[in-house]
Amino acid sequence: MNRLLEIGFQPAGHWFLAEGKLKFDLTRNATQTNILYAFVCDAEVMYVGKTIRTLAARMAGYKTPGKTQTTNINNNQRIIELLEHGAVIEILALPDNGLLHYGKFHINLAAALEDDIIRKLDPPWNGGKPEKITDSETESPHILQELTSTPAENFSFILQPTYYRSGFFNVGVSSQKYIGADGETIEIFLGQAISPILGTINRRANTNGTPRIMGGTAVRNWFQKNAKAMDRIGVQVLSPNSIRLSING
Repeated sequence: MNRLLEIGFQPAGHWFLAEGKLKFDLTRNATQTNILYAFVCDAEVMYVGKTIRTLAARMAGYKTPGKTQTTNINNNQRIIELLEHGAVIEILALPDNGLLHYGKFHINLAAALEDDIIRKLDPPWNGGKPEKITDSETESPHILQELTSTPAENFSFILQPTYYRSGFFNVGVSSQKYIGADGETIEIFLGQAISPILGTINRRANTNGTPRIMGGTAVRNWFQKNAKAMDRIGVQVLSPNSIRLSING
């Protein structure tokens, strides 16, 4: 596992059983596309895969596999078996930030790394081979229904002059329960951006313990380019550590 962490993989969530059914919880990268991921049990890398869809969509495929989806079925059974024996299975992820280029051409980080990671680490569930995702897996109707059946939490805030100048904002009392813990990193998608910038959750700045989302220069610049002070900004909570901002007209 340490070799994955050294190249930028981060804990993204974990698998668990609830009333005998397989579930997953993602705390970051849930909506990130073009991403490498790994399943880790007791610090051993069990499986490495990639997806061009969102990480949440890919995990939903393992959670509820289709009848013809061999990879999904096999990993579903393996995960359940380990969990039933008290194991902890983490989900690590490495998103493509879009910065890797050769000349004018973008290099797909997930595609470039997957084969060599599997060759060197030889995860037991891969069987020495990279993951193959068929059309039926990427378009499975039951996965799409599951992902859209649970709407994200939404709230908004007024873009106070201090927010506008400094690139942070406070989360109200009624919405603070949807945001992660103090000091954690949070993904901030700005408008329709495909890739997020990274901010920090600060629960010490406000006396009542509500979160202050520290986005820094990138959020400040986005505020000043797309809005004006006292505009209303929409926030879509994708996970406790991932949000999307939008301008509410």
